[in-house]
Amino acid sequence: MKVLHIAGGSLSNGAFKGANILHKALLNANIDSKILNDSLPEKNLTENHKIIFINNSFIKKIVNKIFIYLEKIIKSIYLHSPRETFTIGLFGFDLTKLSDYKDADLIHIHWLNQGFINIKSLSKINKPLIWTMRDMWAFTGGSHYEMDFEKYEKGIISTFMKNYKKKNYKGNFQFVAVSDWLKKKAKESVVLNEHNILKIDNNIDLSEFNNISQREARDILNINTKKQIILYGAQNPQSKRKGWKIFIEALRKIDTSKYYLLIFGNFWSDKELIDIGIEYKNLGYINDKNFLNATYSCADLFVASSIEDAWPKTFAEAMYCGTPVVCFKNTSLAEIVDHKIDGYIVEDFNAEKLKDGINWLSEEIKNKNLDRKLPKQKILNFDSNVIAKKYINLYNEILS
Repeated sequence: MKVLHIAGGSLSNGAFKGANILHKALLNANIDSKILNDSLPEKNLTENHKIIFINNSFIKKIVNKIFIYLEKIIKSIYLHSPRETFTIGLFGFDLTKLSDYKDADLIHIHWLNQGFINIKSLSKINKPLIWTMRDMWAFTGGSHYEMDFEKYEKGIISTFMKNYKKKNYKGNFQFVAVSDWLKKKAKESVVLNEHNILKIDNNIDLSEFNNISQREARDILNINTKKQIILYGAQNPQSKRKGWKIFIEALRKIDTSKYYLLIFGNFWSDKELIDIGIEYKNLGYINDKNFLNATYSCADLFVASSIEDAWPKTFAEAMYCGTPVVCFKNTSLAEIVDHKIDGYIVEDFNAEKLKDGINWLSEEIKNKNLDRKLPKQKILNFDSNVIAKKYINLYNEILS
């Protein structure tokens, strides 16, 4: 069985990481798995990694840059260059003309955006295709999360793109959502309402995380405080869909003298935190695995205030490190958290109720009523080797 994964973009983005974690687990299970990517090759990668870089010639690099530039022009005309990811999908390489496509038994899409693979070429695919949706892009007019581009998604260009996608999603396609929340959104869309959609959870490489104590973790991060540590972070943590404004309002309502805030990710500004007056530390974007492990392990609680999110790995990684999570109801995160057992589920997207959740969890931790082993046990179900077996079963079913 030869599986070709389509996972474009930076090797540090969430979609590629998710695809690569699965890819490595498949290789360990003796599946002939390869990843096709459009970023620049990295020196530390060898042939054993089975990652193929499409931009392996000067001409291909130039063509890819032209595709990206064309998408940026459209984005700037209609969207005034917002920070959140937006891609059209009209420009890119024809997947069916690539030699690696011809050699594969099955195509597995994870991310094909930003001048990588064009939508039109999908209609030419004559092989079984699985598309793991790691955000909403497969069924929107270009936004990866509708909340970021609400006005655009109701417009003429978006309507055209949705119809264009629906027209080109032909053949033996199997869409997979990483959460029930995403599956529901996809089934409600005009693009995928007639398609069968399965749900297979996102995967985590649990071997990257080690058991260390909170004290040891705080020493690694050079944090010396007797206050409870609230952890908050994501790749773009201050975006609307991450619930940043609700989180900030909740911080304004709590007794900040009791808490130490630890944040990580690509923060645009610390101004609001300075105004609130809470003691905090900004770790920035974390690349080091051991440092990330210490970040999750040192906290008392993790606030995951996302409003729209397919299945963010950050909250699950935090839980595996023993840190309970506060999240909102009617999100993908609430599918994993057990209310008042290994975390707290806030009923509404409301700052007052989020404050109540933080305070409740804080008191339970203070009184030692929460076992830090409980969150960890649950996350074992999402280990990459467990999820890989589910995909192998799906591959065999489709190819039989």
